[in-house]
Amino acid sequence: MMEAIFPLVTILAPLFGTLSIALFWREMGERVSRLGIGALWASALTSLVTLALVSYGDPIRLTLAGAPSGAWSYTILVDRLAAVMMVLISSVSLVIHVYSERYMVGDAGYTRFFALLGSLTFGLLSLVSSGNLLWMFACWHLVTWLLATLLVCNPASLAARDAGQKTFWVQSLGDAAFALVLLILYGSYGTLDVTELFPRVQAAPVTSWSGLALELNVPLVTTLLLVLSVMTKSAQFPFHFWLIGTIEAPTPVSALMHAGIVNAGGFLVNRMAPLFGLAPTTLHLLFVIGGLTALIGASAMLTQSSVKRTLVYSTMGQMGYMVMECGLGAFALAVFHLCAHGLFKATLFLNSGAQIHKARTEFKLPPGNRVEESRAFSPMTWTTGLAVTLVLPLIILLVAHGVVSIPLQESQGTVIFLFFGWVTTSQAMFSLYRLHAGASWNVSLTMLGALALIGLTYLWAGEAFTHFLYPAHGIAASYVQAAEWNRALFDAVVGVSAIMIVGAWGLIYGKAKGIKVLMPGWMESLRTRAYVAFLNGLYIEDMVRMIGRAGSRR
Repeated sequence: MMEAIFPLVTILAPLFGTLSIALFWREMGERVSRLGIGALWASALTSLVTLALVSYGDPIRLTLAGAPSGAWSYTILVDRLAAVMMVLISSVSLVIHVYSERYMVGDAGYTRFFALLGSLTFGLLSLVSSGNLLWMFACWHLVTWLLATLLVCNPASLAARDAGQKTFWVQSLGDAAFALVLLILYGSYGTLDVTELFPRVQAAPVTSWSGLALELNVPLVTTLLLVLSVMTKSAQFPFHFWLIGTIEAPTPVSALMHAGIVNAGGFLVNRMAPLFGLAPTTLHLLFVIGGLTALIGASAMLTQSSVKRTLVYSTMGQMGYMVMECGLGAFALAVFHLCAHGLFKATLFLNSGAQIHKARTEFKLPPGNRVEESRAFSPMTWTTGLAVTLVLPLIILLVAHGVVSIPLQESQGTVIFLFFGWVTTSQAMFSLYRLHAGASWNVSLTMLGALALIGLTYLWAGEAFTHFLYPAHGIAASYVQAAEWNRALFDAVVGVSAIMIVGAWGLIYGKAKGIKVLMPGWMESLRTRAYVAFLNGLYIEDMVRMIGRAGSRR
C-alpha cells in the first residue's frame, strides 16, 4: 500500500538520523545536529499526512516480519490513536532538536546526546504504532533503557548517575509487570496480535488453566498488572520520585521526558481499553491512584522554590489528573489531556532553561515589592463576586451542553464532565481576576473569552474527540458505564468535593479582600507542618535513599 510509506517514514526517519550521526560525527562534529533535525522534520511532516489518511480512511496495518497475524510477527498498526500520538511525539521532538542545536553547544556529549535523542524518539514512535503486544513491550523497555542512558549525559555528575539508576530500576519494575501480562494473555488466548486478541478476550474473559487447575479472570488480573506499569512510567504516587531526578539532566531531556515519555501510561490504557472496559475494579483503582497523585503533586508544586522542581511536581499532578480520567472511563479525554499537557509542558521546560541561562549571564536585581492596600471589605461586593464566579461558568456549561446535546444523559459521565468543566472555568475566572476588586473591561473581556474557550474545549474534547478516537457506536459510552460507582458513594464524593472547593475558594477570595480568618492554633501548626512535608516531597526521596543505603551495606 502506498499510504503505508508515510507512517514508515515517520517511524524510521529518527532512526536513520541516529545512524547518520553515528557514521559521520567525526567528519561533521557538532554539525551532526542538522542530520537529526532534518530527520525529525521528515518524521513530523509525514506524521501529519498519516493522521489525515487514517482520519478519512481505514487504519493502516503493515506486517514487516512473520505471518500477518502470528504471535511473534512485527506488525505496525496505525489507527487514529496511534496517529495522534505520532504527531505529538514527532512534533515535540522536532522542537526539542531545534532548541538543543544551540543550547547544547560546547557540551562534551553533544554528538551522543543527539544520537540518543533520535533513538528515543524512534522508540516512542515504534511503541505507539505497534500492533503486537510483544513488540510493544520491547519498545516499552527500550524507552526505559534509553531514558536512563540519556539522563546520564554528564557521567561526571553523581546526581545524574543516581537519577539514571533510579529511573531504570523503578521503570523496570513496571516493565516486569508488563511482561507477566504477555505471558498470561498468550497462555490464555494463544496470540498477542491486538486485532485478534481483544475479540477473544471479550468472548471468554474468564479462562481455565488446566496445568495450574485454576480459573483466571484475565481482564482483572492483567489490568491490575498494567496499573503497575502505568504507575511507574507515568510517575504516579509513590513511584514518582524518579521523575524528580530528571532535573539533573539537560533541559531538553527534561522537556522530552515531561512532554512525551510520562504520557506513555495514558496511551497504554487507551490501547488496552477493551481489557480495562471489562475490569471496573481496576478503573476504580485507577481513579483513586490518579486522584491521590493529583492532590499530592499539586500541593507539592505550590511549595517549591526551584523552577524545575515546580514543573516536575506540576507534571506529576497533571499525570495524576490524566490517570484519574482513565479511571472514570473517559479514555479519549485522557488522550486529549496528555496531548495538551505535552505541548504546554515542553514549552514551559524549554523556556525555563532559557530563563535560567539568562539569569546566570545577565544578573539583575529584582524590582522592589509593591504592596497594594486592600480595599475596604464590602459583604455585598464579596458575596456577589463569589457567586458570579461560581454560578456563571456552570450556567454557561449547562446551556452549551443543552445546545450540543452530548449523548451521556442520565449517567455519571455527564456529571463528571460538567464538574470538571465547572472547576476549570471557575478557577480560570479567579486566576484572571487576580482576586482584586474593581471592574475592568479588559479583565472582563478576557474572562469571558477564557470561559468560552474552556467551555468549547471541554465540549469538543468530550464529544468530537471522543467520537474521533472511538467512532464505533456505543464503545466510548460503554467505558464510562463500566467505570460507574455506587450511586450513593458517587453523589457523596461529588458533593464533598464541591463543598471543599467552594470553601477553599471562599477563604482565598475573602483573604484577598482583607477578611481575617480566625484559625485555632492547632490548625495553624498543622498547616505549617503540612507545608514543610510537601516542600520535602512527603520525604519519599529520603526514604528511598535510606532503603538504597541499607541495601548497599548488605
